[in-house]
Amino acid sequence: MHTSDKTSLELVHRLLFRALIEIRAQGHEQKNKLVFHLADLFHNTVLDTEAAAEGRMTYEEVMRQLEEKAKEKNCEKWLQSAFKQIGNAEAAQQN
Repeated sequence: MHTSDKTSLELVHRLLFRALIEIRAQGHEQKNKLVFHLADLFHNTVLDTEAAAEGRMTYEEVMRQLEEKAKEKNCEKWLQSAFKQIGNAEAAQQN
C-alpha cells in the first residue's frame, strides 16, 4: 500500500471522511434524507477526531461542535436518541 508521508492515523481518518462524503452523495441521489443528514453531520467530525487524536483539540471540543452542528442541521433529536441508546446499552452490560 502506497501511503506517501501520511500516518496510519491520518489515513484512517481521511478514508472515513471520504467514505462519509460518498455516503452523503448516495443519500442525496437516492433521496434518503436520514442517510444524507447523518453523513453530512459526521463527515467533518471525523477530521475533528483526527485533530483530537493528535492533540490539536480536545474530544470535549469535538463533542461540543458535533452537538452544535446537530442543532444547525435539525439532527438534534437523532443525536439525543443515540446518546440515550448508548447509555441504555452500557447500563445493560453492567447488569
